Amino acid sequence: MKRIAGRAAELLARTGVLRVLETVDRATRRVAILVYHRIDEPAAEPDLDPGLVSATPADFRAQMEVLASHAHPISLAQLLDAHLEQHPLPPRAVLVTFDDGYRDFATHAWPVLRSMGIPAMLFVPTAFPDGAPEGFWWDRLHSALARTRERAIEVEGLGSLALADPAHRRSAHRALRDRFKSLPHDEALAGLDRLISRLADVPPLNRVLGWDELRTLAREGLAVCSHGQTHALHTRLSPDALRRELTESRSRIERELEGAAPQPTLAYPANANDPRVQEAVRDAGYRLAFGGRRGIARLPLANPLDLMRLPVLRYATALFRAQLRPIVADWGARLTAARS
Repeated sequence: MKRIAGRAAELLARTGVLRVLETVDRATRRVAILVYHRIDEPAAEPDLDPGLVSATPADFRAQMEVLASHAHPISLAQLLDAHLEQHPLPPRAVLVTFDDGYRDFATHAWPVLRSMGIPAMLFVPTAFPDGAPEGFWWDRLHSALARTRERAIEVEGLGSLALADPAHRRSAHRALRDRFKSLPHDEALAGLDRLISRLADVPPLNRVLGWDELRTLAREGLAVCSHGQTHALHTRLSPDALRRELTESRSRIERELEGAAPQPTLAYPANANDPRVQEAVRDAGYRLAFGGRRGIARLPLANPLDLMRLPVLRYATALFRAQLRPIVADWGARLTAARS
């Protein structure tokens, strides 16, 4: 589907239709919120899950050049003003966000953003800076599958998973990821630890920016915000555990970034939220929360605790430009809903 969409976007660009859509878009009551994860070459860190690479450094620079020339990048402060004070946004407003806090943000993304004057938000799970040396569970799982000598493995609830070649291991990774995401958080982590120990020895894989680095970035203008504490799926937590995730992550950021303006903003880990979670988020004092629905947010915000975003998935430049147009984003949202 992405190949087909890419060809269609290239056709729109070549025929000038895309440029026309950009020129006539004068709406000031909506914002395209982009979400990135890693900016790197997919093979640069073989132990890390390449599925989290949103763009290569070269593609990211090209995408930011598109924003600089065809859109109006805005900051979190501008979005909050538009939401709370009803201030208008510029036409073709775009907000750039990053989840997880991988170090390649500082290496590859921030220098480009800063040089072009493009604001950004970074959502960080607060247990990982200077802690949790084992790293994120999806990277550990990827590394274990890449390193294992097993040809197949039995997994409760999934049966036998073939591991004979890279294609089988990618398929196993998807099946295991979905399986463990469906379990309560503590049960999922315990099951992952047992599985990984059966597969291979995995080195420490924490590649999250430390607090000193985050303090430097915040002083330079980056909005550092909560991505929970342990990156637990909020829908898989008990009420007490959810309350701790929300309050402790926010207070840790405020404590570590003392002197920076507090950012009452959250991105749900793995986009997991529901009405119960949103109520807990509101009770914890957050004003905005970024959810999993795909699309372009419109003001006034129908639900400020479930804001739509547009994930960037290693798009070619024309497809990236097309995703920013409401007609294309709405079509993509409908297609995604139909396939889920």
